Amino acid sequence: MAARALARAIATRKGASRLASRAASTTASAPVKLYRGPQMRLFRVLVRFKIAQLGAIGALATPALAATADATAAPSLVAAAVAAGLGSAACGAAVQYYASRYVGELALTRDGRALRVSTMDFWGNRVDEDFDVATRVTPPLAGLTREDLDALASRAFVPLDVVGARQFVVSLRHGELVDRERLFDVLSGGAARGSEAPRASS
Repeated sequence: MAARALARAIATRKGASRLASRAASTTASAPVKLYRGPQMRLFRVLVRFKIAQLGAIGALATPALAATADATAAPSLVAAAVAAGLGSAACGAAVQYYASRYVGELALTRDGRALRVSTMDFWGNRVDEDFDVATRVTPPLAGLTREDLDALASRAFVPLDVVGARQFVVSLRHGELVDRERLFDVLSGGAARGSEAPRASS
């Protein structure tokens, strides 16, 4: 009886260890969220509104040009139509410029070796890009003094440079710091040093 009880206990412990190892591997491979940008739903609505705005201007410009094709249009009317079109195009380009750089979410992937930066495309859909932490991400908080950190914390946006890509912006002041410790580890360069250690050992 004692032998059977011991065998059952060993089997139960082996089963528990297998489940724990599976859970650990799943957790290690899953993205670890660090940061969420503020007002992302409102910003997505704004990005998609520019598409409707450009479509409306195109729909109104076609019949207007057709109506004035056989008549002499006033220079002021032509200038106003051109200014409206150029203004709408400039507004749409500006919104898209910030949509591709405004970070909606930061997460660590590949067991902390890559940083996933989530932005939006022209249509307002989410775009995920993974960058190697050690070689691509330039930590914006590295080597700063306490005064510099205080000044940076008071800003609405903090630049995040990625080598070979573009400059992103995050809002540490207004955004949701999901994992504050790991986030500042990435932004200060500690995560890059930690990811280089396993490569050096291998």
